[in-house]
Amino acid sequence: MYKVLSKDTIELEIVPYIPVGKRGFKSKVPLCEIINCILYKLKTGIQWYLLPIFQLFSKEVLHYKTVFGYYRKWCKAGIWQACWSSILQKNRSKIDLSSGDVDGSHTTALRGGEAVGYQG
Repeated sequence: MYKVLSKDTIELEIVPYIPVGKRGFKSKVPLCEIINCILYKLKTGIQWYLLPIFQLFSKEVLHYKTVFGYYRKWCKAGIWQACWSSILQKNRSKIDLSSGDVDGSHTTALRGGEAVGYQG
């Protein structure tokens, strides 16, 4: 079984932010396995339909569309952002921004930018 984060880390850091549904069916798969599958997709960048679901789940296997459904529902509810903010807040003292790297995609073009065109 592939693991992006350990089960304990997922249980302690991410699962407390996921609301429990009041109605509907309860998932047959533990939430930590669904979260691990979502994190695997986000880490590798593969398409949803290419997820190795048989390797990511231990007993019961979910379809990739079901995993995407959970991801979409949790995104709309703002759970990922709340979780990320909380993890950053807890580990604020451990973050070293002295060597932070920023990509140049938002850098202003001083010599004309798009007007100059390709000069290869």
